[in-house]
Amino acid sequence: MQEKIEERHKEITRIQNTIWSIYKGYLTDHDMKKWNVGVENLVKEYIDKGDQNLLNFVRCTVITWCSVIEWFAKEFRNSPD
Repeated sequence: MQEKIEERHKEITRIQNTIWSIYKGYLTDHDMKKWNVGVENLVKEYIDKGDQNLLNFVRCTVITWCSVIEWFAKEFRNSPD
């Protein structure tokens, strides 16, 4: 049982770290296309793994991040730089 919990913890950690990395990249280059490709690849990865719980976690986490990314995109578009 403990092994299953540890494995699931590793997957959750990996998902969170991957999204965080995609986010940090977006803050650096403001490339919305790159953000979309990154999260689409992550979703596809978990579709391919066939684990519905982890796939739902990925999808819900990405949806949660969408409003944050949209806010930043608006700010970047309105920035005089």
